[in-house]
Amino acid sequence: MLTIPDQYTSLELIDSITWDKIFDTWRQGEAHQESWKKHWEERDFDSWDEWRKAYAAPLNPEKLGWFLYKINEPLKEFPEIYGVPSHSWIEKAYDGKITMQLKDILNLPIIKANQKIIDIKKNFPAKTMLTGLIWQDKIILIEGMHRACALALPDLSIPLESEITIALTNWPEKNMPIIGGNYKK
Repeated sequence: MLTIPDQYTSLELIDSITWDKIFDTWRQGEAHQESWKKHWEERDFDSWDEWRKAYAAPLNPEKLGWFLYKINEPLKEFPEIYGVPSHSWIEKAYDGKITMQLKDILNLPIIKANQKIIDIKKNFPAKTMLTGLIWQDKIILIEGMHRACALALPDLSIPLESEITIALTNWPEKNMPIIGGNYKK
């Protein structure tokens, strides 16, 4: 079990979860999408699995203890969550910082005019799992940025009737690694 930072009040522990199960959930949600295929092919990876394993490698995720939580009030929680510490998000949204709270980047064009985020908002999945780390009293996403931004930037005219969970672990290191941006070559 983890100690959830005080500002996140609606998380409810479901159970422990393995890294393999988390990775399989990523695969089910992404591997079939043409936009992700284009993404990993541009980085010269031979498959979605090869690309995503390289993406997560700086975390050594298989060595961490993971727990699955239900998020009972996602529209309240997601503005407070911190974005993915990846090369592309650092460059495009965080002004060079490793991460920022979603509420502080919502007005940026990369969020507000992002077609993927707009489409997700219009048709949010009935059931979804995101992945994150607890570090320095923050929840920091490592997967699910587009869905998280859709939740942080809600359209209140569209009812949210989804089961939203997050797989979490403690990040034990002093520094947060930067993930993504990896190229095979």
